[in-house]
Amino acid sequence: NDQINSGDKSVKAIFVIGLLSLAANAQAEVGGKYTKHNGDVVIRQKGQSIDFSINSVSGSGGFPTTCGLEGKLVMVDADRATYTSPDKSESCSATLKFVGDDLEVSTRNCASACAERAVGSMDGAYRKKKSSK
Repeated sequence: NDQINSGDKSVKAIFVIGLLSLAANAQAEVGGKYTKHNGDVVIRQKGQSIDFSINSVSGSGGFPTTCGLEGKLVMVDADRATYTSPDKSESCSATLKFVGDDLEVSTRNCASACAERAVGSMDGAYRKKKSSK
């Protein structure tokens, strides 16, 4: 009887470890289009792979300038993803924080992705656009 109980405990322990592992590897569904008054973020998620693009516009008086950034995101926890430029000659990075249908974008050293007057225009709060079905 002790051997049966010991076996049951081992199976239960393996089951619990498996569930914890699944929970740790679970990834929120973040794909979609997020918008704000002067830009948008599009996120395409396929399994563990997450591609993104950010486009924004800044300026007035008929002289708008733009920013554009795209690449692959890495989820660092359940609600945060990061991007680091693969080009080692620049240090552009972005952090995207997901909270419900909101997205907060913060970029750093990404001037090469923007026209001069648009630097910083990618940063800020975006709202997930509801898909029309």
